[in-house]
Amino acid sequence: MTDTELLNTTTEVIRSVVNNKNLEVKLKSTLIGDLGLESIDLLDMSSELENSLGWELDFREVADKMSKESGTEVSMKNIRVEDLITYINTKDNS
Repeated sequence: MTDTELLNTTTEVIRSVVNNKNLEVKLKSTLIGDLGLESIDLLDMSSELENSLGWELDFREVADKMSKESGTEVSMKNIRVEDLITYINTKDNS
């Protein structure tokens, strides 16, 4: 999947989970802080994205990968849309 396709898919999943078809989703948006998702929403997102990706997405793994790359602890509340897309691309190419 291209970055554009991933962004479109992720945007639609986020809008579906929060039940807001007009929600503005940007690459720099944090899932929890900016877009208003809660931890239960991340589970719903994971499930919906799994249908598109063909594998289970674990947001803890995304945060762990971000922590390793940055050298500082990153919590799930700091995951941005672009972090999620980067993680998916990395996982798809491994």
